[in-house]
Amino acid sequence: MARIQPVLTDTENALVDQMASLTRTKRSEVIKNALTVYHWFLRQAVTGARVVARKPTGEEVVLETAELAHLEGRGVLASPKELGLLARRLARASNPTEAARLKERITRGFYGI
Repeated sequence: MARIQPVLTDTENALVDQMASLTRTKRSEVIKNALTVYHWFLRQAVTGARVVARKPTGEEVVLETAELAHLEGRGVLASPKELGLLARRLARASNPTEAARLKERITRGFYGI
């Protein structure tokens, strides 16, 4: 079975060598692991898989790719009036958790995700 070798630039070769020396593994293992992570990332982005993230406040949120949310019609842009109301509520918010939640709603409404 023939082996397929990726074509790497000099900079990429240097990074692979550096990672191999840091992890004390072979260059081929470093490349294989990098491709595995890259494949996982693409699969998550293309399939629109949901990722649960924990914010600094401890709140867990479900993240989705903006492109897929828009394509599936779930993304809705907030009107300027709605964004203005959210901004006023954010200015009056004294609780950091509430402020973070409002910032996220403003961002999602602005970009339509």
